[in-house]
Amino acid sequence: MRAHPLISTLLLTASSLAFSQQTQQKQPSPEEMRLLMQATMGAMVPVMGQMTEAMIDAQLRMAERPETIERIATFKRSLYESLLKKGFTGDQAIQIVLTTALPSATPSAK
Repeated sequence: MRAHPLISTLLLTASSLAFSQQTQQKQPSPEEMRLLMQATMGAMVPVMGQMTEAMIDAQLRMAERPETIERIATFKRSLYESLLKKGFTGDQAIQIVLTTALPSATPSAK
């Protein structure tokens, strides 16, 4: 049997008020905060590792597609040609093309 929505709201409000009063009465010590942060990070690390693996896997799968390879080649060639039109020498343009990161959904780690 489900509780009436008003009763659920009242119980939630009472719980929140009780929690609020408890937290106002006692601030956690620096050691308690350190332990809480340590536990939180310990719980997050495995999930972050899985997310990182999934992102790298997805990026590699995308990079392997022939159409992606074509688009990368077009991007690099267009960049090179545009640099030449702007007055860069061939050597300068090649250096810029080589050091220009590909567009990415993730920030580069420079």
